[in-house]
Amino acid sequence: MSLSESFVKLSGELFEHIFPEGIPRNSFIIIAGEGGSGKSMLLTSIAKSLLRNGEPVLYIALDDDPKTVVQLFSALNLNVVEYVKRELLFIVDGYSYRVRGEHRKMHVSVITEVDPHNMHQTICTIIGILDENKIVGRGALIIDSLNEFLSYYKPEELAEYIKDMRANISKVREVMVFASLHTSTQVAKDLLNHIEHCVDGVVIAQRSGVEKGQATTAVLVKRMKGLARKQGWVSYTVDENGELKVLQIP
Repeated sequence: MSLSESFVKLSGELFEHIFPEGIPRNSFIIIAGEGGSGKSMLLTSIAKSLLRNGEPVLYIALDDDPKTVVQLFSALNLNVVEYVKRELLFIVDGYSYRVRGEHRKMHVSVITEVDPHNMHQTICTIIGILDENKIVGRGALIIDSLNEFLSYYKPEELAEYIKDMRANISKVREVMVFASLHTSTQVAKDLLNHIEHCVDGVVIAQRSGVEKGQATTAVLVKRMKGLARKQGWVSYTVDENGELKVLQIP
């Protein structure tokens, strides 16, 4: 991955193919698709690319507990503890609020916990972590996923909070944001309709079949502000080294 003042090039065959010019550092990007379409794999692969090039990643774990997130990273041959020790990887636990009674943090990578019932406080916590660790003009915030907030907020309400995050994190602090959205329900589709015009990019993910005995998925860069984009679907798979390999190049 090479860095310039305003663009970031993610390493790896898939990202180099779909984002050949890199991604503007002040971008807020939605990765949307139905369940099982590889969104979490895309997010952890983005994080892996950034971490291996010395950029910090703040990962908001909402759908799964932190241990499961760490397992996803391990499947990509990433040593989580190494990056925690280097103060590059921070996991915010937005899952354990469901655990009743007192409990210890689930993994050494967890920096704090949040309750998605309170979106305002969650955003303040995120900004506080970024500022405390001087994460400005570098790194990324990863949210997996926005759906947890849909349990407590209407699509139009959540859309306003997303605009706040884009303004305060992507634009003011120049920290890239990648957020997943499971579009299996109508309420999630409604949210995507509300925010599609006000974020910087939308990537659609879907399952695409089986290639040589391996499950394959595909991505479509639906929109990306300020960038030329690859047209059409791009199928890929994960190789034995945890790398995303393109199967069909238009």
